[in-house]
Amino acid sequence: MDLTNTNSEYKKLEIEDSFFEEEERCGYVVSAKMKRVWAVELDLLYQLDQVCKKYGIQYYGSAGTILGAERHKGMIPWDDDIDLMMMRDQYDLLCAHADEFKEPYFLQTFDTDEGYFRGHAQLRNSNTTGVLVEEIEKNVTFNQGIFIDIFPLDNVVRNRKLWKKQMERIDKYREQAKKLYRTTVGFDPENASRLRKTAHLFMPLVSKVYSWKDAYRKFEEECRRYNHLPTKYVAKISYQPYGMKMYDLRSEFDDTVYLDFEMLKLPVPKGYKLHLKRQFGDYHKFVIGSSDHGKLVLDPDIPYKEWIRMYREDPEGTMQRNFLAE
Repeated sequence: MDLTNTNSEYKKLEIEDSFFEEEERCGYVVSAKMKRVWAVELDLLYQLDQVCKKYGIQYYGSAGTILGAERHKGMIPWDDDIDLMMMRDQYDLLCAHADEFKEPYFLQTFDTDEGYFRGHAQLRNSNTTGVLVEEIEKNVTFNQGIFIDIFPLDNVVRNRKLWKKQMERIDKYREQAKKLYRTTVGFDPENASRLRKTAHLFMPLVSKVYSWKDAYRKFEEECRRYNHLPTKYVAKISYQPYGMKMYDLRSEFDDTVYLDFEMLKLPVPKGYKLHLKRQFGDYHKFVIGSSDHGKLVLDPDIPYKEWIRMYREDPEGTMQRNFLAE
């Protein structure tokens, strides 16, 4: 697998050949193909780390990635992704330098990839495939290479009434953005309902007053609403507004420690054990889980555009059947 980064000042991650061999970890067999997927993700982490060091951007491992570092000194054997987090001001600084990532690397945000509404960034390798099957039928056009997630942390207000209103507005504006997009530039006449087809006729007039971009900007403003206050908690409210077990004490980020993560060092907040306990309970207990992404196709050897083309042009449905059987 070629991870060469020829158009960038940043180095590629050097990985020993032995890493790519099938391996049993904690009684779970990690296939050679998954090792190649991990290698892509570790290289993405390495690219991010180099850019962050250049611009003094602080990031941290998050959730299962911290769990992997603490418990396995690397990837959880049955995991398929890497999750990171950073304070909103650091996230904004990273996004301002999105052009530091050269092909095949791509920092995917609302501003860099039209139709992308997830509320957090994903750093992707465009020469690979990381496709959500549920999105294939929606004719999404954004980059779908293998990725790592980068979540912004925003302040959480303590007033219950204000918190509830903020969370409701976050949900509302993101859904508005998606619906307005699907009725305008992302309109798919073959799969649209009769109501959406009718709405599409009037959208050019509506968009002059309130567009999908306006709605998404309001979503982002809501996420940032209390960032000027010295709140006790921070959280990934742009990702899971109501996920209170993912709320972290700001004091846990007063210092940074580094844990082994495969052949890299992963920065984590000093209070990472509290972070793990909140999210996983007894995190030393092994629970073989599955991906939070649903039906996710990960292929380190085929560019996502080629994979999607083959999937859609498969007249006998062979790819679909083979995938669903996995």
